[in-house]
Amino acid sequence: IGDGWSRKLTITVAPERVASARAKERNRLSKSIRLKGFRKGRVPPEVVEQRFGLELDQIVQERLIEEAYREAVDSTEITPAGAASISNVQYAPGERLTFQADVEIMPTVELSRVGGFKLKRDTRPVTDEEVQEILDRVLSDFADWKEVDRQASAGDQVAVRVTPLSEGEEAPTAEAKPYRFVLGTGQALPDVEQAITTLAPGESGSFLVEFPGESEGTELERRQLFIAVDTVEEQVLPELDDELVKRATGGAQETTAELEEIIRADLGKHHEDEAEGRLRGAILEALIEANSFSLPVSLVNRYLDGMLRAPEGADGDELKQARDSLAPHAERQIKEEMILDRLIEREGFRPDEEDVERKIEELAERSRMAPGALRRRLEKEGQLESLRRNLAVDRAFEYLEAQSEIEETS
Repeated sequence: IGDGWSRKLTITVAPERVASARAKERNRLSKSIRLKGFRKGRVPPEVVEQRFGLELDQIVQERLIEEAYREAVDSTEITPAGAASISNVQYAPGERLTFQADVEIMPTVELSRVGGFKLKRDTRPVTDEEVQEILDRVLSDFADWKEVDRQASAGDQVAVRVTPLSEGEEAPTAEAKPYRFVLGTGQALPDVEQAITTLAPGESGSFLVEFPGESEGTELERRQLFIAVDTVEEQVLPELDDELVKRATGGAQETTAELEEIIRADLGKHHEDEAEGRLRGAILEALIEANSFSLPVSLVNRYLDGMLRAPEGADGDELKQARDSLAPHAERQIKEEMILDRLIEREGFRPDEEDVERKIEELAERSRMAPGALRRRLEKEGQLESLRRNLAVDRAFEYLEAQSEIEETS
């Protein structure tokens, strides 16, 4: 983070404008206030001055500072990176208003080098194990459950009854609550799942279980639970055949070979997208190193404010540690965005409406929607500008990849 983006503006408001603003505010007050002995809207100016002079000064001063600062920013054509710090205010009724505004401006990004880098696009091959994992997920939707006489393990479905125990209570007196769920899917607390794995069907026991606190950051609570296991069922997957493929895909694929081919292609596309993401990260890292620039402190702080929403009563030291640890990530994210924005602006990569329509048609076909309906949904959800931004970023990376030497590896 650098200090080279601070600007000091000395701003003056003419006496005539100060007097006019004060008279306007005084007239507004005289028409809106109620004072004993005067009709509403008929309070004389001298009475307003006597009763509300200090309030008038404060309102006029704040309003003129805001207006004059905004005008000064426009006239100097600077882009503030954050809120200005106002100081050295000199104001008196009938005289000129002067003040100083200290503000950090957005940095100017000069891209002196955007290519000539030697990089790799490492695309993982699709393995048989990955394909089988997806097939097993498909099969699990048509699986049966078979009762077994053993302790449960991850992936088994259990039927249990859970009763909270009062302090000193050995046997449950309260009514038990029944639950049925699959172990290892996060539906129960870790201590509860661990306790269940020690019990076979028909067995029960008392267990000390850790519960999360009522609010984030509070200590864990320990409670005694009585747990009884009624049944343990293991999943029995059906055999994959053409008939099951037709049922699972709604007839989109008719044979196991077709389904495996589709799965392998989807996994391949996923791996390619991952490789492209890693390559883009490497390109941005190279660009940041080759085009060094500092960031205004206020810009980084504003970004961190958006990342960290401090809960009420949060520890100040812990919050500072979190901000300090996230600051490098925030700086990198800001620099990446600024470099891409500058490149998009310089090279004219903003998409036109035809580009946007083509992308909407592509997305609509993929999601089996009418293009018009998808566009209306994007507009309603405020996602249309994000789509335009993504198109511009894709163009920028196509350009950047063409400027460097990319080695394809796997």
